[in-house]
Amino acid sequence: MKKLFWMVSLVLTATLAACASAPTATPPPAAPATATVTTGLILSDGVVASAEAVPAQDTQISFVVSAPVKEVLVKEGDMVTAGQTLLTLYSPDLELAVTAAELDAQAAEWEYQYWIPARLDRPPERRKQAEAELEESKANLETAKANFTQTSISAPFNAVVVDVQLQPGQFAQAGQVVITLADLAHMQIQTTDLSERDVPAVQIGQSANIYIEALDVTVTGKVVKISPVSDTVGGDVVYPVIIELDEQPANLLWGMSAEVEIQTK
Repeated sequence: MKKLFWMVSLVLTATLAACASAPTATPPPAAPATATVTTGLILSDGVVASAEAVPAQDTQISFVVSAPVKEVLVKEGDMVTAGQTLLTLYSPDLELAVTAAELDAQAAEWEYQYWIPARLDRPPERRKQAEAELEESKANLETAKANFTQTSISAPFNAVVVDVQLQPGQFAQAGQVVITLADLAHMQIQTTDLSERDVPAVQIGQSANIYIEALDVTVTGKVVKISPVSDTVGGDVVYPVIIELDEQPANLLWGMSAEVEIQTK
């Protein structure tokens, strides 16, 4: 009987020891909380796309003739008006051509005036010849003036000078970009990844909400242009869409990132 008692005691002791040494199961770690991203847009039924701020107008201007730069009349950051002269070239041959054409036209005018009065010693066919020579000289003068105008660059619209590539004395090659202008007073928003799947729902005149990330502001606008030609971004076919702002926020700069939602419903 005592032997049975001790055997039961040994079994219980071994069982308790095994339970004490067994590892305790560790609960799995809790999944980290998902961060909430605030875009600044209150999304509804519409098309969402990334975008950037671009000028309503911008241009890169070059000369059509090659010559040294004579004058640079503006600098980066200047405001310019349409028609204002920006740069000129040193081209004495074209300038002399204008002077010569002016003298030739003046002489032709005098010759024509001489043959106008009807006299027996002034046959009508000579007057017609003088008239033709006068018209030819006038045409030559216009050509010379047109050639000379190619030695200066003027602003095509009111804008800000964004970049000036050359200074006086440097040589300007024909076709080389020498100055960049942009209308920064009238910025627009251009989408950069609007998918070909979403663009069919977009129409001219639809309203849009625009969140400017750098300024942390949300503004409104409307669709004014849908590009008929696609771009390819990361292998995806996208269509640039231009949105005109209802009001331009302060400090909006060319190239700032934005997110837009176009109200398609």
